Amino acid sequence: MSFPAAEPPLTETAVEEPPQQAPSAPTWHSIKPDGVSPRFFDASEEPPSKTSIMSPGSVKVESSQSKKSNNSNISFTSTVEYNQTPFEQYKLQVKELCHLLWNPSPEVSQDLKKPRIERLFGGANNRVTGILLGKRNRSARPSAPPKEFLIDRLHGGGFNRIIGITIEHSTGEDPTKLILRVPRFEDTRPDREVAVLRFIRRHTPIPVPEVKYMDFTSNNPLKQCYVIQNRIPGYDLQSKTPTFYPDLTHEQKCTFARQFALILLDLHDIMHPFPGLIETSADSDNDGEFTIRPFDLETISGYQPEPDLNTKLPFFQVRPFVKGWEPPEKTPIEQSTYYFMIAQFGRWKALDLRRDPASIAWSELSKLHDRLVTMAVQMDDLGFLGNDENCVCHLDLVGAPRNIMADIKPDGSLSITGILDWDSAVFAPSFAGCAPPMWLWAWDDEGEDEKHANETPANPRDQEIKTIFEETIGDWFLHYAYKPEYRLARELFRFATSGIRSSTDIEEIEELLKEWSGIYESRMAVNQNKAAKAEEAAS
Repeated sequence: MSFPAAEPPLTETAVEEPPQQAPSAPTWHSIKPDGVSPRFFDASEEPPSKTSIMSPGSVKVESSQSKKSNNSNISFTSTVEYNQTPFEQYKLQVKELCHLLWNPSPEVSQDLKKPRIERLFGGANNRVTGILLGKRNRSARPSAPPKEFLIDRLHGGGFNRIIGITIEHSTGEDPTKLILRVPRFEDTRPDREVAVLRFIRRHTPIPVPEVKYMDFTSNNPLKQCYVIQNRIPGYDLQSKTPTFYPDLTHEQKCTFARQFALILLDLHDIMHPFPGLIETSADSDNDGEFTIRPFDLETISGYQPEPDLNTKLPFFQVRPFVKGWEPPEKTPIEQSTYYFMIAQFGRWKALDLRRDPASIAWSELSKLHDRLVTMAVQMDDLGFLGNDENCVCHLDLVGAPRNIMADIKPDGSLSITGILDWDSAVFAPSFAGCAPPMWLWAWDDEGEDEKHANETPANPRDQEIKTIFEETIGDWFLHYAYKPEYRLARELFRFATSGIRSSTDIEEIEELLKEWSGIYESRMAVNQNKAAKAEEAAS
């Protein structure tokens, strides 16, 4: 599994671009800095309708390229590709935002040293700029010393521009390192990732970024919504820095395998009766109250509304998260994974028919949805849709080591310092979060086919890493990870939540249905043979 490593920061190119006016971000609510902790205050405008603020895709869909790829070429061309403000111009806006958030007073701000802004890598969906900040002085603001800001462009992802911010103090305090995340698309929902981060911090010991400031309006120097988080120490596992995974010692890899398994267990410990998206309760000012809402239907054309479904069917209700929920002895049908699967494909088919009701006679998508429903029914009949339990699943974690931060101490010991990119975290059937992290013991393998995840590595050291992970995670996880039926169930879940968006999806579905057909026929033949023998023995 050879993944391209992250590239070092690129220098500015000579490409000149016309200034771009940032799109108006959704006016929702903002965070007001108060020197201690963020708090909500009302925006100047009424919130828009929910349909106007849905993100482009409720669940992140992995592309066909290697999951280890961190798209190092994205940042180099992101200014042109996403028609975003060139960094040299954009960093002035970031500097203005820094002054607004951290200058102690208008009088002092006039005496601030000129901030230093550096460009960082951006990704496909977020623009990234680095800012280094010193720890905030809690004394009276007018007497606080000036701050100097270092702004760096960082490597971002597909949905956010990422900027590094470092604040330095003249008092000798340690600098504070932050990350500024700016959505690349105006219909992105940064409030959802903020909700997930707070949810994970509140309900698990997993290290994740802490949200310092956020503004979901365009009433700021960036003219876009943004989120500022603390910067996790260490390096991601695909970095060319000292913690690049293949360069770790064997002992460090063993430590990592054990710690990573414990993080996955922490996620699976949090359960909810229904799959769905994690949000902050809309009718409460308490950021500790969360709700779980059904997945959105998102196509390449954007969010697709579904009139009246939320009022007619209990499955589509937004439900509060209840800590400590445990599954009942008998699961109601509307809480079953079977019901969820067929309801999701029914929603996609209904969307197709709403566009053109007559297409029921010829629509290939409609026929594919029918075949996927048949597969879901067959999987449920054979008991391969899990145990109707839903847990928190970070759908871009197991296959994406770039989202895992680790640090090596002077004594050589390693620790996982943070998990990133939570916009794809949802409540999902337990098997959905049990994809085997085979890169732990097979990093150099060219393929990433889960079919081979349980094969014994040829290298004894890789065998030990695999054994440590398996012994830590437990048999229940391995049951979902390695059985081919649950590998196919994960693919079924992906299409149930993300829909069919391309010809590549259609090809993958045909392969999925073909493989399942072979498994189903084999299972049915075995069952029929057992039934015949039982009948013969009874006679």
